[in-house]
Amino acid sequence: MRTLFVCILTLTATGLCAQKSYFQQEVHYTIRVTLDDAKHTLKGDIEMEYVNHSPDTLREIWMHLWANAYKNKNTAFAKRKLLEKNTRFYFTDDKNLGYFADLDFSVDGQKIQWRFDENNPDIALLTLAQPLPPGGRIRIATPLNLKIPASFSRLGHVATSYQMTQWYPKPAVYDHKGWHPMPYLDQGEFYSEFGSFDVSITLPTNYVVGATGVLQNKDEWAFLARKETETREKLSHGIDGSKDPFPPSDSTTKTLRYLADQVHDFAWFADKRFMVLRDTARMASGKTVDCWAMFTNGEAHLWQKGAFYVRRSVEFYSAHVGEYPWPQATAVHSALSAGGGMEYPMITVIGGSDSDLALDEVITHEVGHNWFYGILASNERDHPFLDEGFNTYYERRYMKQYYGKDLAEEAIPDFLYDPEDYGPTLHLAHNLLAREHLDLPPDSRSDRFTGMQYGMMVYMKTGLCMEWLEKSVGADVFDPAMQAYYHQWKFKHPYPEDVRKVWTDNGLDAGWFFDAMQTGKQADYALKGEETDGKLSVEQKGDLAGPFPLVAYTDGKAEHTQWVDGFAKGTKTIDVPTGYEEWAIDPDYQTLDVRRRNNQRAGFQVKPLAPIEYPKKNTLGITPGVGFNHYDKVQLGAVFYNPPVPTGRFQYFVAPAVGLGSGELVGMADLRYRIFTNGAFPKITVGVSAKTYNENYNWTDEYYSRFWRVVPEVRAELRTANPGMRQYLNLRTLFIGVEEGVYDAVGSYTGETEFSNRDLYEVRYELENRRLPNPFAAGVVLEYQDYRDPFGQKQHYLRGSLEWRQRYFYKPGKAIHFRAYTGIFIDNTRRNAGTVSNDLARSSFALNPQGFNDYRYDQVFLARTDVEGILSRQVSKTEGGFKNAFGSPYAARIGNSNDFIVSINLKADLPKKLPLGIPLKPYFDAGYYSDASVLGEDLDFNDQFLWSGGLMLDFGGALEIYFPLVNSQNLSNLYKEYSGGDPDSGAIFGGGNYWEWISWSLNLRGMTPERLLEQMVR
Repeated sequence: MRTLFVCILTLTATGLCAQKSYFQQEVHYTIRVTLDDAKHTLKGDIEMEYVNHSPDTLREIWMHLWANAYKNKNTAFAKRKLLEKNTRFYFTDDKNLGYFADLDFSVDGQKIQWRFDENNPDIALLTLAQPLPPGGRIRIATPLNLKIPASFSRLGHVATSYQMTQWYPKPAVYDHKGWHPMPYLDQGEFYSEFGSFDVSITLPTNYVVGATGVLQNKDEWAFLARKETETREKLSHGIDGSKDPFPPSDSTTKTLRYLADQVHDFAWFADKRFMVLRDTARMASGKTVDCWAMFTNGEAHLWQKGAFYVRRSVEFYSAHVGEYPWPQATAVHSALSAGGGMEYPMITVIGGSDSDLALDEVITHEVGHNWFYGILASNERDHPFLDEGFNTYYERRYMKQYYGKDLAEEAIPDFLYDPEDYGPTLHLAHNLLAREHLDLPPDSRSDRFTGMQYGMMVYMKTGLCMEWLEKSVGADVFDPAMQAYYHQWKFKHPYPEDVRKVWTDNGLDAGWFFDAMQTGKQADYALKGEETDGKLSVEQKGDLAGPFPLVAYTDGKAEHTQWVDGFAKGTKTIDVPTGYEEWAIDPDYQTLDVRRRNNQRAGFQVKPLAPIEYPKKNTLGITPGVGFNHYDKVQLGAVFYNPPVPTGRFQYFVAPAVGLGSGELVGMADLRYRIFTNGAFPKITVGVSAKTYNENYNWTDEYYSRFWRVVPEVRAELRTANPGMRQYLNLRTLFIGVEEGVYDAVGSYTGETEFSNRDLYEVRYELENRRLPNPFAAGVVLEYQDYRDPFGQKQHYLRGSLEWRQRYFYKPGKAIHFRAYTGIFIDNTRRNAGTVSNDLARSSFALNPQGFNDYRYDQVFLARTDVEGILSRQVSKTEGGFKNAFGSPYAARIGNSNDFIVSINLKADLPKKLPLGIPLKPYFDAGYYSDASVLGEDLDFNDQFLWSGGLMLDFGGALEIYFPLVNSQNLSNLYKEYSGGDPDSGAIFGGGNYWEWISWSLNLRGMTPERLLEQMVR
């Protein structure tokens, strides 16, 4: 903001705002600290020599105090954890927090004024007593007193194992784009100034320490040599994999000194249990690098090759990017609560692994960050793809060189996912987001991504696009350009424009690549017809002008490949050689084409059980369909659909079946088409659904009653800037027909039936905030119906409702669930006649909604109109939300209103798990309703106020079973009467059958692939 203000002033005065030429600040640290592993504190002092290489006179310096991210529950880190649905830090005891104490900044020996940033306790602003001119130097000092937090992210401890990262104050970067103060987050890591470190650490003698820099103590070198000898001896006898106990600390201490030059960070790890291995990497220049592995017994069987993995990755990156500049590289196996590994100059920390291949991959990735972060020190908070994405490309290249694959391609077992049919798993994962237009550009601020987006877009999409770029130009062009980037920008702070310039200067023109990184553009090339006279037409249905390969086949064998320059929108005629049988666009998945069925002459197949799209074939999936309701009984049929993963613009399923009880054709269907825009409604879904089943059987006159429903609707997502918020607007019309028997004037059944039709119009607004600790959702609905009553009179109503759902987490994974509902008839011509939804006053509200209340036919009821048996005691978690079920004759007497209702519903997770994982929860419902009917005229407040509570079995919300234990008197009397007891009895159950009090609900609406994906991604 400050830079923008200066530019505006300059524009006003001179008519231009020139960007400053490149400069780079410099910081040299001297740190002396002592570890108290009984109190988990670090005490000492720090002095920083700050050198101003900028053309500006500085009057203030922003300082990062990132250990203060763990100071309280209101820091940016704490809020981000809640956004990620992680409440571990939020609910921790205060004793586990961490922070700096007794900070007292001085400059050149003189106390200065300084303050914490008003929104971030892990950022401070130092006001200099004397301005610092260009070329000037100052010495900033402060006592360093750190309370070390428990391990919630990267800085922390587990018992007496210490992970000391971001543990000291350090100045924010000031570059040609201004100051870059930023709070600590563990997604999108760091940006720091280069310089040097002179660090001395005093701690008990029996600690093993791995650190940035070069150890200066000869006796400690001898100590590590002994540890290595002990480790190799232990490994030679086999490893049992048990966890080491923490040994007591020695009463004596040692002071270790480390020196590091041309680095921008310093980290160290200390553990008395560490085993040690050492190897040596050899550079092409003849230089050698010490490669260390430090680890505990738990995964020692994997880590016995740890030092070798470090060596091989150092040698690989040195050969492909540029020579490793520092004298040592270390990997430690230690506690890590953020990701699988984390990099610091010369040292990386690795979490748990489950195989040799997995350990090698994560060590290689983290060691590779010495180049992309450690040496090429880009601003990862603002441009994370330059670090994580570039590094992922080389990590994948390493894995393919030594293993022929990487772990990402092994994520789904072969028996579930055959790459020959579906393509590489990473391309599927990319399209899961891309098809939903959730593929946020990799060159976005890191805090804009969800966790899944960050991994897929920043890491994998960037890596895949770099592979795409390399394949399109050839390694002989790509590699020199990357090596030139390394040599020109090592030990500096490059931006994306700097990378692009170096590439261009070295013959690598990749404008499309930066479009892929910085915009939402997608590639979707389509083959148009066959080759004719050496001409082939290709249409670009997307807008990313990336190059693509054309491959020619004869007898199914690829015989010719040519890369074509990319283009955006429209059709291009391409010159190709003749004489080949068939052509295909990118059959080997070298590009990120988002829809591949148009890349070749696609065949057609009918496939049983086809949840995943076949990229090279049009597929009609057929899956056996089985259903049940009380009237049609078991329903056998089939489901016809297009594969839903990844979602397409057009999705459909049709599920016809035959009811073995009714002998009639029943079923459902759903068709959806999605439109994506850049406007206020980023996603609009237009669709229509239909279903028809029998809902009753008249035993007296022996006929079935069927209902049918057709619902066209439009659902639009509203754009929002809040990453945890979602808003939707839904418009739908419900066309419903209900079959009824035709009776003559004396009430005799004529043997015929007819459909009574109704049309409903609904507008719904939904709001959802998933941010913990108290996520909520709300919905507002307006519904209108114009109809004729049984006497042929025109009637209408307009009803509105408000629903609020919220969870209050009181410990990790444990919450109190609150729901409130209010429904009111704004206008109702039958307000004073009847109360049941299928009676004279249509669409009444229900405190205890059952099948006969579901006049919209939105819910799945197994015995919609029955009044006896366990199936009749199904309720829905809608409207009043009560769990009580009595069957329609009883429910008609209580809880229904054609005026208004108000209710609250509560349920709670138990603090501790029960034996066998029994999902038991208490619940309580309370509500009031206005019975405006003639029947309700004599009701007093007590009759219209209901409450009920009990215990429930909650199977993930899909199935819930309710056991009422306490009830208001009116409900208790009704229970007793309904179950055959005596309403006047003082007994709790009144002599009735308690098992007839039990009710249940079924909710499968959130199980669709699209909804599951949305929950996972967002």
